[in-house]
Amino acid sequence: MFEATKKYWIYIQPFVYCNIKNEQALLYHTLTGESMETVDREILELLRRLHEKENMGAIRCEGKQLNREPYLTFISEFCRKDMGNVADTRKMPEKPIQLMPVLNLQRDVERMQKEAAHNIGEDVLHYLLEIDVYLHTGCGLHCSYCGNYFKQNRCCTAGINSQPETMDIRLLQKLLTQIRYGRTGKINILGGNLLEYPHFEQFSSLFEPFDERVHIWNHYAHFVCADKDIPDFCFDVPVTFPVDKEAWDYCHALFKGRKARYRFFITGIEDYEKAGEMIERYGIADYAVYPVYINANRAFFEEYVFVDKADIFKTKQSFRQIFARQKLNTRSFGTIVIFPNGDAYANVNAPALGNIATDDLLDIVDREMHINTAWRKIRDTAPCTDCLYQYLCPSPFNYETVMNQPNLCHIKK
Repeated sequence: MFEATKKYWIYIQPFVYCNIKNEQALLYHTLTGESMETVDREILELLRRLHEKENMGAIRCEGKQLNREPYLTFISEFCRKDMGNVADTRKMPEKPIQLMPVLNLQRDVERMQKEAAHNIGEDVLHYLLEIDVYLHTGCGLHCSYCGNYFKQNRCCTAGINSQPETMDIRLLQKLLTQIRYGRTGKINILGGNLLEYPHFEQFSSLFEPFDERVHIWNHYAHFVCADKDIPDFCFDVPVTFPVDKEAWDYCHALFKGRKARYRFFITGIEDYEKAGEMIERYGIADYAVYPVYINANRAFFEEYVFVDKADIFKTKQSFRQIFARQKLNTRSFGTIVIFPNGDAYANVNAPALGNIATDDLLDIVDREMHINTAWRKIRDTAPCTDCLYQYLCPSPFNYETVMNQPNLCHIKK
């Protein structure tokens, strides 16, 4: 209880994220993962006052006000969850000014565009964090959903165009020259069967300057009776179902003791259970499992892929993560995809940005930073704009595109 005649400072902790929408509010503690929600108008007004710029996270209230509902119950939970605190103004005469976090991403592209003196092209390649290069799409496996896998998650494919394509080695060399001294942290080499790429034997010399940044993606079934030396790079090995046991055993034996990560692509619970059995039986430590949407498995997606409120709060999220999602797509940002003919994309489901045969990679990245086909696609459209958890949810991704809906969510507004 508070003394009615006294005055108190109420202040919110600077590590608490607050979102007020449509007469409801969410408080989220970014250090503990605790949360609070309210629809009470008086509490909403109090939270709005706390977040007014001139108040700097602290306001003065009378004890008699705090002793009545809904303030008393709210303040009790507010303090118990360390969302903020209350202090007697006589014991703390100076206002407890809080350094409230402000969304101000360094080098924000919108600010850069407004500053005529700053040319975004000067250091635009700093934004290129990862690059996917499809070298050769020839493949004889005929996987059931070849055209689906790579449009939803990074994967090998023969389904880019109707006919197999192969990247000219001079085009590949030109591309590698442009990123050799940049900050690109990961280079994914993909295709259909890369062992059939005409210049596969040159991989070691081509990619040697990039060392551990290079990841070779090749389907497990392509390694059967391979008569070529396998270069010592990291291998990402897609596994699709049904699995050819002989081919799988050969591949697993080949990569035993080497740097390999297995990528299981599943279309239902049966595939998931089979993947789990393989992971356990073969002692696979480095793996990932990706659901694949195929129209006929929507029920599977709704049960196992769509998120609900419990999923959102399952993992603690930092202010940095929440703020980042307000400005950029944390799933797509920094990635450029190059197809064998040289066409470049910020996302395989987005329009082309140019072609590396005629455009410098710098110009392609600069174009994406300005026109935004994928990198800055955020949850800024309905129904997400009306949701308290708008930026606690992951950024939009390929699943939303291929399923033609704005989110994969069970939360009703």
